[in-house]
Amino acid sequence: MFAILFAPLALAAEPAVAAKAPHATVPPADDRARFERMCGQVAASYDSARGGFVNKDGAPSESAVELALMLGRDRAEGAWKRRALATIDWTGALMDTTGGGFVTRARRDRGDTDAFDVRTDVNARRLANLVAAWRVSGQASYRRDAQRVAGFTERVLLDGRGGFVTAQVGDRTLEPASNGIAIHAWLMWGAATGDPRTRDFALRSIDRVWESCFDPLEVLLRRGTFGEVLVFPQLVDQVEMGRGLLLAYRWCGRKRDLEHARGLAQVLLEKFEDRTRGGFVTQARPKKDGTIHRAARIAEENARAARFLAELAAVTGEPALREAARRTWTAFEKEPDAAGSAAADWALAMGAVLAPEAPPPPVWRPAASATPVAPQVIRFRTGRR
Repeated sequence: MFAILFAPLALAAEPAVAAKAPHATVPPADDRARFERMCGQVAASYDSARGGFVNKDGAPSESAVELALMLGRDRAEGAWKRRALATIDWTGALMDTTGGGFVTRARRDRGDTDAFDVRTDVNARRLANLVAAWRVSGQASYRRDAQRVAGFTERVLLDGRGGFVTAQVGDRTLEPASNGIAIHAWLMWGAATGDPRTRDFALRSIDRVWESCFDPLEVLLRRGTFGEVLVFPQLVDQVEMGRGLLLAYRWCGRKRDLEHARGLAQVLLEKFEDRTRGGFVTQARPKKDGTIHRAARIAEENARAARFLAELAAVTGEPALREAARRTWTAFEKEPDAAGSAAADWALAMGAVLAPEAPPPPVWRPAASATPVAPQVIRFRTGRR
């Protein structure tokens, strides 16, 4: 029954740029103003009493920290950099000093047990920010903390066959979204250290997620222990794995990773884009006639989708992808001004259009020789013949 319902998700053979845009092209004239407005919203959300870029629920905003580190690197003023590093320093209180992993947020009361969740996506994004903080500041303490988080990830959250589990406690099946975020961060950590083993595990994780979660209908799905489909296709799964694939292509040069990223972008435009309201729906639940049920549009998910499309456009040079990113934030123009992480994700997406980056491939250390060196035999003379 599921295969019948999802038959409309099968893609045509045309490239993503061939899809007809549902709306007119959005002029980029106001992109800079939008970007500055979102940055202003993020700046206004900084609260030193709460710990910096920390939401009201006690969770640091990784997106706000990432944006602030980027602006602190690219701009002359030091306020962005100081605030980013102050938030990271406060976040250190959420790290397990013994194991090395981060809990999700600060505990609000004695009954608040959810605060102690140790999630892969949270730890991966904080690992990426620690790497960026180390590079921006040059302080070795951020590298040491990154090493601790990477060590915890390797011991607890990593699956030796490839891929990352969703959290320290719970199901061991692979979720595309958390794996995409973890793969992206794992590549950043590998690039910072030059370790080819880290790079190779990230690539093996991509292959295993693709083998476990990619469906012949050209979409990533969440599956249970026995291969059963758990939910309808989720927007975040396509977006986060798409970003992981794109960075793998940029830094490791595997052409199939770029092909897979372009395929996921086409899925977004074909099956997740809301042709009436604009933006992307959070899941693609098909009707019997092949159209998609109307679903919620979540601002943060849409912002990350726009960023993925903009980053892919920077690699492929396809203007239709940039226009799709612009359509996404234009669709949310009438929404109330965002604050904190929501505004940061939009600013990061807009920045990927205004000033696309092309980070050079890292210098990887030579892999260890597959053939072990033969042991040296030491012979002792006893004096006897």
